[in-house]
Amino acid sequence: MDATETPVSNVVPTREHETVCDACGTTVVAFYGLPHMWRFILIEDNDTKPLPFEETIAGAAITASIGKSADDQSPLPVDEANLLAGAKIYMQACAGCHGRLDQASSSAKGFYPLPPHLLPPGTGVTDDPVGATYWVVKNGIRFSAMRAFNQKLSDTEIWQVSLLLRNADKLPNAVQDALRQPQQE
Repeated sequence: MDATETPVSNVVPTREHETVCDACGTTVVAFYGLPHMWRFILIEDNDTKPLPFEETIAGAAITASIGKSADDQSPLPVDEANLLAGAKIYMQACAGCHGRLDQASSSAKGFYPLPPHLLPPGTGVTDDPVGATYWVVKNGIRFSAMRAFNQKLSDTEIWQVSLLLRNADKLPNAVQDALRQPQQE
């Protein structure tokens, strides 16, 4: 090595080196990685199956977040008045994503994961503790389309819709009729 050459071990990266490396990295990701990433970012076909353990890991995270709130009991009785109030709230705030009574699907086709159908013919959350449903409605589920309703609904309204969903498999006829009414704008 002659006196004008700098040993490689003594070269300190300059801003120009970093800019060139950033540009190369961006180019590689843009041309090679992005087309494959779009498949996961913008899923248009919701017939895709969850990745292995995805449901297990997500379920465990939700269960841990809900924690002891699952044991909470509703301060409201399960009576026709509260179930009717819950049906009205459900039709206004929930049916657009979670479907209506006797409908097998909802209009939330662009969401991933798809929101669960909460009313018959499905089982919805009828086997979940009412406190868990209350927590999910109030706080939402991160990284999903399920938003928190704590700013939109009162605690009483959240309990009413939670009671409706917990008892969706055994609703009185009057409540079923309310859930079959055309949605009001």
